[in-house]
Formats: sequence, structure tokens, C-alpha cells
Amino acid sequence: MRGENVGRASATGPVVVLGFGAAAVSALCALREAGFAGPVTVVTDAGPEPYSPVLTSYYAGGRIGYGQCFPWKDLDFEALIDDLVTASPVEAVDAGAREVVLPDGRRIGYAKLLIATGAHPVAPGFPATAPYRPLVLRTMADADRLREALEGVQRKSVLVAGTSMVGLKVLEACLDRGGRATMLGRSAHILRSSAHPLVAERLERLLVERGVALRLSQAAVSAAAHDGTRGCTVRFDNGDAEAFDEVVLAQGARPNLAFVRDSAVEVREGVVVDRFMRTSAPDVFAAGDVAQALDLSSGRERVIGLWQNAVQQGRCAGAAIAAELAGRAPTRPYPGSIPSNTIHVQDILFSSAGALAEGEGTRIEASEAGGALTVRAYAYRRGKKQLVGFNVLAVATDGGLYGDAVDEIGAYRREILNAYL
Repeated sequence: MRGENVGRASATGPVVVLGFGAAAVSALCALREAGFAGPVTVVTDAGPEPYSPVLTSYYAGGRIGYGQCFPWKDLDFEALIDDLVTASPVEAVDAGAREVVLPDGRRIGYAKLLIATGAHPVAPGFPATAPYRPLVLRTMADADRLREALEGVQRKSVLVAGTSMVGLKVLEACLDRGGRATMLGRSAHILRSSAHPLVAERLERLLVERGVALRLSQAAVSAAAHDGTRGCTVRFDNGDAEAFDEVVLAQGARPNLAFVRDSAVEVREGVVVDRFMRTSAPDVFAAGDVAQALDLSSGRERVIGLWQNAVQQGRCAGAAIAAELAGRAPTRPYPGSIPSNTIHVQDILFSSAGALAEGEGTRIEASEAGGALTVRAYAYRRGKKQLVGFNVLAVATDGGLYGDAVDEIGAYRREILNAYL
């Protein structure tokens, strides 16, 4: 038995969860912890064991083994799930009939539905490369393909198209494998949405010192595949042309929502949700990289594709579903999120949180101590100076340590949360 049955799905079907990532697993755990003992069905287009996309770059770069990408090995999924449908995408959601439609025509009725299908890589504007197929990094299959490509001849030339966090993770995998990496981005600086220009410029110099070539404020206009379909020659908008053994597209991601064609489920940037992750359709919830929820730093609703965000939203959705099925009102709303990231590129540490935009009522302060560059954004609210965003950039010492930078990052995160919450 799973514990006291304080909630059971109705005759229309079980609780159905679409997806099997961080949001879905967190929701399943919260659902059972809240005492729900009714049937649960999970539908995923992947395999029978959930993995972490956050760890795939470390696997591709050889830092961890395959099994370490699966962080939920200790969970008893037999106690969490009654029916697991794997390797199956979703064809449609019929909110009126309260059914999920699979490609083979199977229909699964639900009492409550959670959409947690994650996101997929996109490469807006990158030219066609056929028959060569560029690499991407999201799924375990993507990581296997990238790992195999990088395990080839040393000093392989790799173009990383994209200067976001994912681009930096791919870059590190390339460097770890001994590749010659070039980063391409339309913006004047890397990490345009999260790094202050002072920090971005310093980070760029550090990358160049480690052998990375940067093509910033540039775009690819054409690509000619090499014989044998391995690699291609890319021509850039400044007139340059360069041959690469591999191209990795790391320009962003979009929610996996092609199956949401039911007008009852409102979709903008992502699925619009309320404080308890309910969508506009009755008994349909959404969480993780598909959910458009409150960004505390900007005050607007948007998709924030972060691991911790998915975990928190999933737990909120699972607890809310359990409460409603037990005839109670949910009591713990999702408070909103703050964009936050920490990434290592070999011996370089970069961390950010909150908003760093300069403007009326906001002041930027920069300082250096112990080898770390810190930029902080302060806003004055009700006459009080509050930290609303920060960047920290540090380089590890010979002992692999970052001085006081790690403690500083933790303290800044707590201060920002207090400011917003």
C-alpha cells in the first residue's frame, strides 16, 4: 500500500503525467507524499528511467559516466506509477473529453492531467547544412551523439553556434575532449541575458586565453557540407569562411507543446498557469519548461527553463492535484521564480541571479576581491536599498578553489530572495 488513501481519481481516469523529467518526477513525489493513492499514468517519449538534461554536457565531455545522468535511481517508481508508457509522444490533448490521444490512436482518460513535457533545442536563422546534420544537446541521445563526435581525432574544430548557458556547457565539453572551439553569436557579448557587460568582457578574455575563438556580433549566412557528410564550411556575414569538423547548435529551446492544439488550454510563450500551476482548462496543470509562470525579477509571466524552477513547480502541481482530488483547496502556491544560474567552464566559475538592467531607480556596483569580479544591482524600494541582481566571475586556484566566491554567491542569492519575497 502507498499509505492512507485520502484521494482517488474519478471514473474518468487516473492522474496522467505527460513527461518524465524534473517537473514530472517532483510532481509524482509530491502527489504521493500528500497521500494520494489512486492510479497514476506517465506518458513519455523517452525511456523508462528519467535523466537530467543538466548533466548531459558533463557526460558528453567525459567528466561523468552514463549512469550518473540518472539522478533518481533511489526512487521507488513502482510505488509512484501504475502505468508507464515509454517511447511515445503525445498526439493531442482533448480537454473536453478529458483524454490524452497517442499516435497509435489510444486514448487515456484522466481525472487530472499534468503537462510537463520539457523543451527542445531550436536554431533560429542558422543556414541549412544538409546532408551534414549539426549536433544539439538536450536528450541522452543528443549527448551520445555529441560524445561520439568529440571522441574522434584530437584538436577537432568545433563551431558552437550560440552564446547562452547551454553554449558554454557545450564549449566546456569540447575543451575537455581536446577540441578547438569557436563560439558564434549575434550579440556583442556572450550571455547577453544574464551577464553584465563588465563581467561578459572579462569572461570573454578568459575564454580566449584558454584557446577559444570568439565570433561575436556575427551570423552564419551559408554552410556547405563536406564530402562524407562530416562537418561543413560556414560562411559568415563579415565575409569570412571557415571549415569545421562539427557544428553544435546551442541557440535556445522551446517548450514541447506541438500536441496542445485544444483552445481550452491557453498557450502564449508557454502554457499559462495560475499560482497552483492550473491551466485555463479544467483539471489540466502544467509545470517546468512548458509553463509560463511569474518571474519575480521582472514582474511578468514567462518560461524560465531552469532545473530548480521545474522541481518547485512540479511539487506545487503535485500537491495541488492531490488536494483537489481529496476535496480540499490547495494551500501552498508557487511563489514565482528568479532567474538564477551557476556554470563552470573548466577552471572558470560564473554565477548570476536576478536582474542587472540599469535604469531609473537602479544602481550598479562593481568590485574585485580575492580574484573574483562581482557586479551587483541595487534598487531603492520604499526608501530601502535592496539587492535585486548579481554576477560573480572567479577563476579557480591551483587547488581547485574559488576563494570566498562560493560563499558570496550563496549570501547574494538569499539576499535577493528576501528582497523579492
